[in-house]
Amino acid sequence: MVSAPYNLPLWCIVQGDGDKAYWTSRGPVPMQFCTTGESRPLFQRSIHRALSITKSRRVVATVAEAHRQWWSNPLWCIAPQRRVVDESTGRPTVTLAAALAIVERAARDALLVIQPADAFRAGERAFVAAVRRAVRALDELPGHVITLTFEAHTAEPGQDYLLLGAEDEFPGRAALSFVKRPQALVAERLVEIGACVSTGVYVARLSTVTNLLAQRWPELMAAARSLVAGLSPQTHSDCTRAQEVVTPVRMAGTHFSRPWRHTWVQRPLPQLRVVPVDDCGWSSVGQVSADEELTADYSCD
Repeated sequence: MVSAPYNLPLWCIVQGDGDKAYWTSRGPVPMQFCTTGESRPLFQRSIHRALSITKSRRVVATVAEAHRQWWSNPLWCIAPQRRVVDESTGRPTVTLAAALAIVERAARDALLVIQPADAFRAGERAFVAAVRRAVRALDELPGHVITLTFEAHTAEPGQDYLLLGAEDEFPGRAALSFVKRPQALVAERLVEIGACVSTGVYVARLSTVTNLLAQRWPELMAAARSLVAGLSPQTHSDCTRAQEVVTPVRMAGTHFSRPWRHTWVQRPLPQLRVVPVDDCGWSSVGQVSADEELTADYSCD
């Protein structure tokens, strides 16, 4: 587990509602529910990764109703009221807003770790250590968003890159520019000039992230808060599907469906800070699918 400064509760949001699919021998399967030669699908591994840094009652998962056959078993340990179930797919900003509202309702002073489900890691200890470094960085930079990166030795397909500022007196380094899945030649050049690969993992105070979304998409954040506020308090013993937080197809502000972190491409975030992950074997599923065959696991238990 990761201890937060000042005894602030640490929450983790696992974003598993992506709609990008990979064609397997059993048909198209969302990438986060594929395996990479191991017995556990990427989504299940992301839930275990969340449980390595906080308690299950502080984990919120975002998923899509259309994918229920794949996520229902892996989410047995996450109470229904902490599942954001989207009636559509591929709306990570919409489901993130609802997840933030869930955390806000429970702990307004929380620290957050937001992680994608379509990635994997080989070293859990390195991941936990990196989260701890990010949390300590927030001790000195409480209004910042800390993102985890790793050093790029060679250009890899399907990766996002970050260009970094010079070292200063603060933890980590400033993120100057975000480059989303560049062409191979551009990726090679980025590696040459010292760019790092983004893991898509972000660590920040809850208030920092909710303010970011409220500033850019105020209608969406207001609708998410209203949605969660209208839910009745639930008990742990009452685990019916009706308790799940459902984001409807038609919801104020849902016309925006791009990943929220891709806004860094158009408007660099002044308070975005980078902390490196050491030797954790992290990779996006896009890079994995270029190197080895993905398979589907329909049991997901």
